[in-house]
Amino acid sequence: MAQAVQQLSRAKSWLLAVRPWAYGASIMPVLLGIALTFYSGHKIDWFLFAITLVGVVSFHTAANLLNDCFDHKRGLDVKVYPSSGAIVRGLLTEGQVFRAGLLFSVIGVMCGFYLVYISGWQVFALGVIGAVLALGYTSSGVCLKYAGFGDLAIFIAFGILPVFGTYWVQVQKYSWMPVLWSVPVASYTVGILHANNWRDMAGDSVKNCTTLAGLLGEGGSRLYYRMLVLGPLMLVSGLVLIAFVMNRTHAAPMTSLLVLLALPMGLKLISINRINDPGVFVMLDGKTAQMGMVFGLMLTLAFVVARLLERFN
Repeated sequence: MAQAVQQLSRAKSWLLAVRPWAYGASIMPVLLGIALTFYSGHKIDWFLFAITLVGVVSFHTAANLLNDCFDHKRGLDVKVYPSSGAIVRGLLTEGQVFRAGLLFSVIGVMCGFYLVYISGWQVFALGVIGAVLALGYTSSGVCLKYAGFGDLAIFIAFGILPVFGTYWVQVQKYSWMPVLWSVPVASYTVGILHANNWRDMAGDSVKNCTTLAGLLGEGGSRLYYRMLVLGPLMLVSGLVLIAFVMNRTHAAPMTSLLVLLALPMGLKLISINRINDPGVFVMLDGKTAQMGMVFGLMLTLAFVVARLLERFN
């Protein structure tokens, strides 16, 4: 019995370290890429989809683990938050988490090499760019996160690249659609990051770490967060309107407006205040991840439904 309890406690420690609540940030871009493949009339190779998903999620997990290691080594992770902090809590050591990060990196690389073999050098190029951004995001050397470029790095590495990469693996053709439609999904991924940095900006500034949240300050960070949460809803609505006016509805199907079902959730998020809602504010990154998951699912479903409606017409 005692051994079972110990194993359960250890499993919880690793769940806290890998932060699966944020996996929507890596799963949604892959699902959207597949939905766009289906919407464009291409046949889906589900085995390649599975390899792509495992690879992207593995890199995401590795990034989470290595980020915790480097932040803790810099003396930045000193507070315990509900959704993270396995090293700070003393549940896992830096060495354990670092080795796990390397393991997931290897899994991601193996998936990547297989996809390169199947889909060409373009996948290798995308992988190299993603790896440089992901590792440079929080490495012990050049750290994009604390040089004010973390948001841009995450926008590209966990937004544009996985959506376009998933689409390319399936069809091996260039298209502007996966790039365009990756933007609103990537916005929520950046929102998760910003919520975290906004929460920690006081401690980061003491350690001379400059995140975009630190540069913007409290008021600017609040405005930026609202843009990241509500901006994707406005962007999708605008694309649908433009496509309708220009009679190019295939570029932005009306079903895309399904994402507006997430508007009440978004309005609730932007009302959260550091002063009035301190207990909720510290979990804003997790709540933003939930919003991103809902939005991503609605957008993915929108393209699937649009394609099915075209078939029936």
